[in-house]
Amino acid sequence: MNGREELRPVDLENTKTHTANYNDKDIRVLIKVFSEVRSVTIAKLEALNEGDVYKMAIHPRLKTPMWIIDLFLFVAEHDDHHLARITEISRFIK
Repeated sequence: MNGREELRPVDLENTKTHTANYNDKDIRVLIKVFSEVRSVTIAKLEALNEGDVYKMAIHPRLKTPMWIIDLFLFVAEHDDHHLARITEISRFIK
């Protein structure tokens, strides 16, 4: 969306995640934060116009083009992974 030719590289060390110390947070807080962040993502998706759908940038590791819709699909699949884990963890909460 910002017009760059290449996407930002991913932080494979998950620095932001570790710094946020999510493993020590209450699951209810995690669900709230997850929901808030995903609401922002959905709002961005809903705000796309026809021209935005054709925007693309090069994936830094794969060196292939990635259209914005590909990025949203990746985010959705990544979210699904986290939602499955949240569901698994929440089974142990009374």
